[in-house]
Amino acid sequence: MRQSFQQALGQWAETLNGRTIFEQEQSLLNHAIENLFGYFCVQLGAPTHQNLMSASRIQYKLLVSAELADGQSNIDLHSHFVQADLDYLPIGREVVDVVLLPHALEIAADPYYLLRQVDAMLRPEGHMVITGFNPLGCLVMRLRFFKKEQVFQQAQLESLKRVKVWLEVLGYDIELQQHSAVTCFAQRESKTRGIAILEWFEKLLSRLGFQFGNVYCLVAKKRVDSPTLVGSKWHMPRWRARSNNGTISVARNNRVKSKS
Repeated sequence: MRQSFQQALGQWAETLNGRTIFEQEQSLLNHAIENLFGYFCVQLGAPTHQNLMSASRIQYKLLVSAELADGQSNIDLHSHFVQADLDYLPIGREVVDVVLLPHALEIAADPYYLLRQVDAMLRPEGHMVITGFNPLGCLVMRLRFFKKEQVFQQAQLESLKRVKVWLEVLGYDIELQQHSAVTCFAQRESKTRGIAILEWFEKLLSRLGFQFGNVYCLVAKKRVDSPTLVGSKWHMPRWRARSNNGTISVARNNRVKSKS
């Protein structure tokens, strides 16, 4: 687990740019988890002081993180905090209904291994909710390449396309994918006419499938395949055992009929 990146991300979340992006992310999360039900909801990692599970209707919630900052207010009355490394999750198999991963893939040392751990703890038909920075996001690229923000220099950003490939390999159905609004500057920063035209052009490209939102939110459902016998009705053949030599023979079942 990349603990230094999580600490830097928590500090950056208190800046003007950080609050702007995490407000957009909170809006995406609220829409994604408000209609997900079950008995247990688990959040992996605490990149911000906000209560990211506040919109969930699930009663019992669990926050798993390597550390919890002093004065952090993202735990409500029905939530519990477990201190653990995301690379070694202390949760059993098929016991959780919803798992939130806010920037957890960027914090984990091996993102795909973390997804396999989450897959093991999820119940059949359970949901995985993933958020992360969009490498092509306008504000993200500006802070990463032009302002040289330290938090983005340390970040190991995973594109939404790669995350979807990992989930498809694990056998998940993508139910929802969203990007935040296209913004190149924080809300209280002044915008020039050229920046406004650039944002309008990027919004136009977003409608064509080119996403430039700063963060993405993905909801995936654990698929469970159950084989179903198809075709005409049939009966199992009757097995008869001969007692003289212990051999087994099959008697033809005359009741086996095929319907036209």
